Amino acid sequence: MNTFFYKGKENILTSDKKQTSENNNSEIKKIQDAFLKVLDNKNLSFLLGSGCSSFEIEKDKEGTEGKEYIQVGIPVMCPLANEFYHSEDFKKNKQWLKDNLQIDVESDTFKKNLEVFLSTLHSLSFYHSKIKDDTATNTEILNKINLIIKETRNFLLKKMLNEDNIKNKSDKPLLDIYKQFYRKLLSRNSTLPRLNIFTTNYDLYSEKAMDLLGIHYANGFTGGISKFFNPTIFNYALAEKMDLSQSKWSVIDNFFYLYKIHGSVNWIEEDGENKLFKVKEIQDPTFDSLKSNEKEIMIYPTPLKYNASFGSPYSDLFREFQRKLMVNNNILVTIGYSFNDEHINNLIFQAFTIPSFRLIIVGDPTEENKIGELQKLDDPRIWIIGSKESEKQPLHYFERFVNEILPDLTNEDLDKKMETTINNLKNLLK
Repeated sequence: MNTFFYKGKENILTSDKKQTSENNNSEIKKIQDAFLKVLDNKNLSFLLGSGCSSFEIEKDKEGTEGKEYIQVGIPVMCPLANEFYHSEDFKKNKQWLKDNLQIDVESDTFKKNLEVFLSTLHSLSFYHSKIKDDTATNTEILNKINLIIKETRNFLLKKMLNEDNIKNKSDKPLLDIYKQFYRKLLSRNSTLPRLNIFTTNYDLYSEKAMDLLGIHYANGFTGGISKFFNPTIFNYALAEKMDLSQSKWSVIDNFFYLYKIHGSVNWIEEDGENKLFKVKEIQDPTFDSLKSNEKEIMIYPTPLKYNASFGSPYSDLFREFQRKLMVNNNILVTIGYSFNDEHINNLIFQAFTIPSFRLIIVGDPTEENKIGELQKLDDPRIWIIGSKESEKQPLHYFERFVNEILPDLTNEDLDKKMETTINNLKNLLK
């Protein structure tokens, strides 16, 4: 095992001594102690990337003595793109795109990122819908592009909803990791400002975990039966009245701000009476109910009236991201994020103009990725934490980060006993 904790280019865990299991435990303790101080920082934000919702379980291969890994969570963008591009259903469209629009999905631009492909199609759709060309050829091209957009969108929806694994509960280990993540964050000092959780993920694992833990969160939507987007909610906090005789309030501990900066599978574009923002949050979304929906599903980058992520609600969410990053003494912790999104990267890089800003990357720097490029800057404000291992799960994977690095200041045994008691009480109330 080769655990690293870089501050700039320097691995502060480097030792001349031969690495042993005991040494490794000591190194993990050093990283955990550093995170104790991070949690005490006044302004703290997390950015959860697609790697956080990917989870594979090991199974025996049928008819062999070997092992195979089965994805029970949400695949990251590269395998998603690979599966979609090489599916039998996409074969004819793949050739049509190459012949008619000179789009080769096997090129470096598209082959590892389905979002870039979808964004390009939306830009082309916008162009062909606006040019003054009413010929049958232009109409045919526009209709074909929109059809491919819908097929790509439905593929993403099916993967992000993950209904089969949720139904048979094979995704439970992943949900448990999210629950553990949020439960541990509750141990943060209650006098500090509430945490900001930014995520590029479309799935609902953060919401489900917080709901199960009884954690309140502001996600940009207001209302009761009909919830519509309103970014002003991010300026509010949930508080309890401390003194009935005076206007004295205290912000409750179990409260987070959740920003889904690429949208969500349960957001649709819909007009609401007296609603300025035409984005509605729906409950219990299913693939069957959404696949034939003519309304726009609000997952990035789908705003047809705008290019890329500049239309509302994305502009509002990115503005909030930038505002939080530009606060003095701010720390941003990225997990499962590969730095392949230029919109997000630009805002993070701008934050380095503030001397007190610190970026903590839970990931693996290589010659080929952006994390490696950031390491080469040799800026001590950039921390990179993880491990290079031959085993399946390195230290920077979400599960090991949550279980081994993120400090646990709560009474886990008490939490489990409370959960057991509540479940038993449910049985008594039947």
